[in-house]
Amino acid sequence: MLSTIYRLLLLLVFMAVYPQLRGQSFSFTHLSTVNGLSDNNVRSMIIDRKGFLWIGTIDGLNVYDGYSVVTYKKEDRPQMASNNVSHLTCDSRNRIWLGTTEGVTWIDEKRNFHRVVLQDSIVNFGCKTIQDTRTYGIVLFTSLGQFYFNEKNGKWEQLTWVPEHLNYNRFHDADPFDEDRIIYATDSLVMVLDYATKKLVYQQPFTAVFSLCRYSEHELAIGQEHGTVLIADMRTHEVTRQYKLTSELNGRVINSTITEVRPAANGDILVGTGFAGLVIINKSGQLLRYAHDPINPSSLGANMTWRVLSGRNGDILVGTSVAGVSISNIYNRQADYLRLMTNGKGDFYDSYVNRMAEDDNQVIWMGALERLIRWDRKKNRFDFYYYLSNPIWTGAQNLEIKAVCIDKKKRVWVSAHGDGVAIFDPATERFFKVPRDTSLGIALHGLYIMDMIQASDGQMWVVSTLGPYTIDPETLRARAFKNDPVLGSLDGKRINAVLEDRKHRIWMASSNGLYCYDRASNRLDYFTTAHGLASNVCYTLYQDPAGQVYVCTPRGFSIISEGRIQTFTRENGLKYDNCEGVVTDSEGKVWIANTKVIIRYDPDKHSMQYFDQSAGLTQEGFRVASYLKSSNGELLWGCRRGITYFYPQQLLNAPSDLRVNIYQVAVNDSSFYIGGNEVVELKYDKNSISFRFTANNLKGAYNIQYRYILEGYEQQWQNGRDIREARYSSLPPGRYIFKVKASTDGINWKDAANELTLVVRPPLWQRWWFVAGAFVLLGVLLSWIVAKRNRQLREKQEELDAEQAINYFASSIYETNSVKAILWDVAKNCIGRLHFEDCVIYLVDHERQVLIQRAAHGPKSANYSEITNPIEIPLGQGITGTVALTGKPEIIPDTTRDPRYIMDMARRYSEITVPIISNGRIWGVIDCEHSKKGFFTQKHLSILTTIASLCANKIVKAKAEAEKARAEAILMDTQQKMADVEMQALRAQMNPHFIFNCLNSINRYIVKSDQATASLYLTRFAKLIRLILDNSNSKSVTLANEMEALRLYIEMESIRFEKKFDYVISVDDTVQPETVYVPPLIIQPYVENAIWHGLLHKETEGHLSIHVRRKSAQLLECVIEDNGIGRVKARELKSKSVSSKKSLGMKLTEDRLSLLNKQSQLESSVVVEDLVDSNGETAGTRVTVKISIDT
Repeated sequence: MLSTIYRLLLLLVFMAVYPQLRGQSFSFTHLSTVNGLSDNNVRSMIIDRKGFLWIGTIDGLNVYDGYSVVTYKKEDRPQMASNNVSHLTCDSRNRIWLGTTEGVTWIDEKRNFHRVVLQDSIVNFGCKTIQDTRTYGIVLFTSLGQFYFNEKNGKWEQLTWVPEHLNYNRFHDADPFDEDRIIYATDSLVMVLDYATKKLVYQQPFTAVFSLCRYSEHELAIGQEHGTVLIADMRTHEVTRQYKLTSELNGRVINSTITEVRPAANGDILVGTGFAGLVIINKSGQLLRYAHDPINPSSLGANMTWRVLSGRNGDILVGTSVAGVSISNIYNRQADYLRLMTNGKGDFYDSYVNRMAEDDNQVIWMGALERLIRWDRKKNRFDFYYYLSNPIWTGAQNLEIKAVCIDKKKRVWVSAHGDGVAIFDPATERFFKVPRDTSLGIALHGLYIMDMIQASDGQMWVVSTLGPYTIDPETLRARAFKNDPVLGSLDGKRINAVLEDRKHRIWMASSNGLYCYDRASNRLDYFTTAHGLASNVCYTLYQDPAGQVYVCTPRGFSIISEGRIQTFTRENGLKYDNCEGVVTDSEGKVWIANTKVIIRYDPDKHSMQYFDQSAGLTQEGFRVASYLKSSNGELLWGCRRGITYFYPQQLLNAPSDLRVNIYQVAVNDSSFYIGGNEVVELKYDKNSISFRFTANNLKGAYNIQYRYILEGYEQQWQNGRDIREARYSSLPPGRYIFKVKASTDGINWKDAANELTLVVRPPLWQRWWFVAGAFVLLGVLLSWIVAKRNRQLREKQEELDAEQAINYFASSIYETNSVKAILWDVAKNCIGRLHFEDCVIYLVDHERQVLIQRAAHGPKSANYSEITNPIEIPLGQGITGTVALTGKPEIIPDTTRDPRYIMDMARRYSEITVPIISNGRIWGVIDCEHSKKGFFTQKHLSILTTIASLCANKIVKAKAEAEKARAEAILMDTQQKMADVEMQALRAQMNPHFIFNCLNSINRYIVKSDQATASLYLTRFAKLIRLILDNSNSKSVTLANEMEALRLYIEMESIRFEKKFDYVISVDDTVQPETVYVPPLIIQPYVENAIWHGLLHKETEGHLSIHVRRKSAQLLECVIEDNGIGRVKARELKSKSVSSKKSLGMKLTEDRLSLLNKQSQLESSVVVEDLVDSNGETAGTRVTVKISIDT
């Protein structure tokens, strides 16, 4: 009984709203608390110059960009006058002004809030409207009068000339007429005030005026509270038109209460009402009503509309008192969406629709869940015909009508999914099940029929999950293809759709590709992704008037034309991957269902246009293969709930008015809003930044494609969909420009209204003046660096010697063990066997008065041979520090009661600490911990004391041996230094000579303004200088190091002489460069001489080779050979030069080789030979250098 009553009530509701649903031509999207709005009671709205929608509610201010909502409240913004924002205005400088009963607040482009102060101290006052004028700027209409801001003195001043009858208490509404004229309405008067002339240019008495706006150049639209809209001529003071707004309540016609009147972008009048929804008065004088429909989610959000607003691109925004904001567009004609169907007998259907067919009477037959639906479009009547399986259906899924086909005898063929093929008889309203002979083949076993068509020869082609077969409609006998030599391969395969093209070929879409059967030639063609299909899983098929076959798949759709395949996916135009259906309109345009949008594809222009919920389409999504073009050209699409339908030529979609903005920047943990083109500066060590941007589209900023680039850092635009943020980290110093563009279709791109300049300031040492100063002080700096390096090496050597003396000791088993090894052995093996959870051994640093962690067993040391970050404890601090200071061991049974306990990684509840003492001196501490209270005993103390004593003895012994070794080292070092003094003096001259030549080369490029070459040369020079500095205090370096320096030098000279010569450096296999040591820069002067005096003056291409081999165990031979002009020619050129001095580098090198002979008693030498060819002509020079080496 209750079920019957419920159905009757639902039917009455449906019948009441159904006429409005059918007349609905707008589809609204909604913005409410569900989407983040602070409250659903909207009191004011405004669109700023960047396209953001500002919404004032009774409980907060909101900003919407089509994607998300940002909320502001007085609790977080103290400068906000009140949470109840009754009025909003955007001025010419894109500042937002909030009018409330408690004062006025304005917001700058960086979203900073400012409170208005009147008469130097008043912040609490009422403000009903704020208008932007050209003469005065912003004018506040407050309870204290009208005020404007005087830019000269920085104060708000009152407009004393405003007429007295424009009274605050009698005010009802205001709206701009033009830049300086404002229309005002009081309880009894309508007037236009000109702020430029300070005069009333129009006034006329009217009663009960609640709202008004400009209608034309000389007309006003006036909304009266009792439901009348008047069009008044300002010239004649006459009412030229009158519109009565009525509505029904409890079966009675009553007047509609008007809340606001505003102009639309196309010249229509938008009228908000108290309980009758939105009314639009178009230019023809027609009244179009748009009301809330509880069944249709795309209808107006509520009938209590308080505010109406129109955007410049035709956006309609309706602020309601209970449902937030509803958004549509006046230029968009919408598709119709039917979610609920009823047969008028108390039966309803609101689930999905499968395949559809149309008979000759324009009746639409639709397959649906458990039933076949008949829709008489002329009468707008639905009939439901339930399919009852015999025997009773017991499948896992509900029985549904999957395929529908009308044959040439007007019979309706259906497939009950899971119950085979049946024919519906409208006369008896019963289904006749077509018999199956399963012996004919596997296909006849298939009860899940996917599609059916009647071919041109009259045969019914049926495809199922087990293959295709045909049925003779006269005899109802089936024919399978089990033994067919061509189609037999399809027996047992899942076929999803079937199509006969104009050449009478049969196309079959399967789950493993596409088949085309040519009956004339008995040939079967097969297409897969290898041939270009979007996917091997094919859903449905369609042929356009041009003969092209369209295939829908879960990865896009493909077009097959004369054997060629063209595929469309998300990469080249689709919004989503899945394509559910395709159909052409009367103009040859192709319409594709693409998950939540419908795409209009122009085959001639290869262009796409997209339609989504803003065009009235449901967001429920489309059903696969559920589409139909009716006989009158209307397109119908089955949805997951209900059906949507439209005439293609009437489905207009105004281009989205994208307003692209970069609006916020985030640096580290802070973010801030930006206005126009701004410059953001970052420090070099805080060089990570995020840019936030949006393409404001009030109809929904989803599925928008973005491109962005950081010029100066990136070479190509970055692409993404709905990304809205770009992050960059570790940016190098420099100046960059961030740019953004957006598109709804990936073809037409809109640039952002602003761009942001980012400056990452370089560190001090990379600034030009610092570099210049560094070059001036280079000589002094190099000397200081060398001296400091020598001092650091000495200090490090002393520390190493001290550490070795401390860390090594001898024992009866390991006489040569280091202290470190002994400590680790104690911690790991001895202590570990005692089952302690944590053990740390500290040694005392007497100079710093701290304990230093040297070994550990337990969680403090993941690596049982090294302490990564050793713990340091001052003597006297904590339990360990106390034992180290007093020399007395301690057992702590409960660390929670000892305030001295210092927790490291985790708390332990008992601790034992013993000192390492020798001859009354404390060398260190052994500290052990356990998670169990009272774990340590006197036995543990005795064992640890013995171990500590052994450690102390070995430490003392190691120190004694270290002292002895140090004395011997000093004696040997003294002898060696006597021989090193002369060598160091020569090296000190060598390096400055080489640096001098390099700096001359760099200076030459700078003078020539060749910045690129100078930069490349300077990079090589910097690497070479680093090698020289690393080797500055070494009397010898590895041959590998010397060869690297030589390679860098030759590359620098090659750059300098513009690749005038090539070179080869080779080292004999008998030489190990990493283990052979030679004096630094010993070969370079001869290479320099070969280049400058041999190759530089050569007119043809030059060649330089350096080959190193071992002459003996202690002697290395280096051969430098060039094909230059030779020494004779070089001397001739040198004699003509102003300077005739011998090369300083070669002179220094010869002196160094002589000194090496003294030290090593080996014959280091240099031999220079002139090379000649077979004709006796000069062919170059060979220099052979023999160098004593260390290994």
